[in-house]
Amino acid sequence: MVYNGDEVSALVVDFGTHTTRAGYAGEDCPRVVCSSYYGYTESSTSTTTNGNGDAHVPVDGDGDVSMNGNGETGVESGGSKGKRKYYVGDDGVNVWRAGMEVDSFMEDGMVRDPEPASALLHHILHNRLGVDPTEHPLMLTEPAWNTPQAREMLAQMVFEGEQMPAMYFGSSGVLSAFAAGRPTALVLDVGHATSSAVPVVDGYALRAGTMRQPLAGELLLSQIRGHFAAPSLTRTFALSLTPRHLIAKRDPCDPGIQPRPLLRDDRALHTTPSWRAWAENQVVEQWLGACGEMINYKGFDFQTARELPQQLFEFPDGYSQMFGEERYRFTELLFDPKNYFNQANAVSLSQLVHDSIMACDVDVRAPLLQNIVVVGNTSLIKGLTERLDVELAALLPSQKIKIHSPAIPFERKYAPWVGGSVLASLGTFHQLWVTKDEWQEHGMAIINQRELMSYLSMASTTPARDDQGRR
Repeated sequence: MVYNGDEVSALVVDFGTHTTRAGYAGEDCPRVVCSSYYGYTESSTSTTTNGNGDAHVPVDGDGDVSMNGNGETGVESGGSKGKRKYYVGDDGVNVWRAGMEVDSFMEDGMVRDPEPASALLHHILHNRLGVDPTEHPLMLTEPAWNTPQAREMLAQMVFEGEQMPAMYFGSSGVLSAFAAGRPTALVLDVGHATSSAVPVVDGYALRAGTMRQPLAGELLLSQIRGHFAAPSLTRTFALSLTPRHLIAKRDPCDPGIQPRPLLRDDRALHTTPSWRAWAENQVVEQWLGACGEMINYKGFDFQTARELPQQLFEFPDGYSQMFGEERYRFTELLFDPKNYFNQANAVSLSQLVHDSIMACDVDVRAPLLQNIVVVGNTSLIKGLTERLDVELAALLPSQKIKIHSPAIPFERKYAPWVGGSVLASLGTFHQLWVTKDEWQEHGMAIINQRELMSYLSMASTTPARDDQGRR
């Protein structure tokens, strides 16, 4: 069977630290974008009821996903962690449930917990895409530093858990370069948990120059959340960051006035600290997306920041304020962590790019500097690419530097998925699929062998793009 073209549509799944993306190969954007965080409750009975009174039908011992009348997804598992019911997808952590804990199956950009990851994959394939997994091959993205243990775990999840006929692992950095139409590029991925610089030469990710650090969106959110948890110069009280799920009613109030919303007492006593922390981070993330901006022509200073435009933002509890220098102060963490946030072991994004390129062979440094591809959700902060250009020009004054960043936001956020979608739809890609029979006969060795074969294919078939990133 040819696993591409009109005969069989391949599927592409990109497990990210913050969100997971999935869809059909050949399409421009993923059909499914859901949280990689999952909720779980300790379950001891065959039928459970959540805080909203919704009953969940139990599943069999294989951990299959079931759905109740409200579209909620629950998975019961009796693995090493005991009897648990998992809640994944859009109606997972986004829905409040009594006693529900929140966790993530991702760590350092890799899948570390197979049970909830398998539950999410099952939910995506059966409930969101509505496909029969036994009829579709699957491309999974992976970071350049993925471990053999994590790879084997994912292969078992695909072949044994979902009985899929074929699969392929695609390196996220290589796929991002492929999506940008550049077989040779330095891919700077500023994501949720990590920022990574991956040099890609002729479709091959160079391990020597691959570097990463935890200076990314997650650390940025924790700094902002800590600031909001204490009074400041512009307000005399701490912000509650109460999520909308716990608010029964709120009255309008003037900007800068402390609100007095009516809270849902029936939920307050049954809300776990982990869910509360996750929900508060969502509020901070909304603030960062609406207000966060970077001074793109020089470093941060309070006097300059106070003279720049302010932005009004309203929190779920009704508090609103015009934010000024705070909009620019916290984003400075990405380019000056040592002076402003005492991150002794972290380097700026510009230094990360510099160190990655300098670790490569001297013959490829010039092409990499002229093909710097910036992707990742945190890279959407206003002014980040302009600031990176200024910083790199100061670090490498005698070099020609060119930064390429997709103009369409979703292409920057979902770049590995977009690259995987293009690659898996190529007519020449069918020879790279690893079938279930091959995996059962040869094990992980056949997967590693096919990966080496793919680089030449990608380097020779990369679709051209113009300077604006259009194909």
